[in-house]
Amino acid sequence: MRNTLMITTILATVLTLSTARPAYAGALKSAQDCVLGKRVVTSDGHKGKITRVDRAWSYCYVLQDDTGKEVSYLYSLLQTDDANSPKSDHNDKLVIGKYNCWVGTEGAASGFQVTGPSTYESDGKKGTYQLEPSGKIVFKSGPFSTFHAKLLSDRRVGLNMTGGTFYNMTCDPPK
Repeated sequence: MRNTLMITTILATVLTLSTARPAYAGALKSAQDCVLGKRVVTSDGHKGKITRVDRAWSYCYVLQDDTGKEVSYLYSLLQTDDANSPKSDHNDKLVIGKYNCWVGTEGAASGFQVTGPSTYESDGKKGTYQLEPSGKIVFKSGPFSTFHAKLLSDRRVGLNMTGGTFYNMTCDPPK
């Protein structure tokens, strides 16, 4: 009887914690924001709806309207598709200050600091960047010059080594 009560309590706690919390317009903040049927816009410009979720890997599967394909995306590469959602002002530039970087839910060893409209530094090493109208960030010199980068929703920066649309490292702007 005691074990039954304990198991019931544990199951109730797990179910409560795993229940999707309400998500609001804007960038998805965690895999918990991936709700079946939710309309989203992907980082590569596709609109669609979430069809399934892999919370262990933080992936949301999106049925793309234009291609009819189901494609997996890391939650941070999605934002809600809400015509009434407020848009952030000045979402088309990097803000000056310290960006904290993440790989999944783990903090990356070093972030970077934007020091001016085309300059940055990381670990005491300086470099320059150029933000293109498409949102692509070209690190022209410095420690991030080997990365491919893009300005994502809410002024976050996505980074990878391949140039593809999956950004395994994301960096949050200064608050």
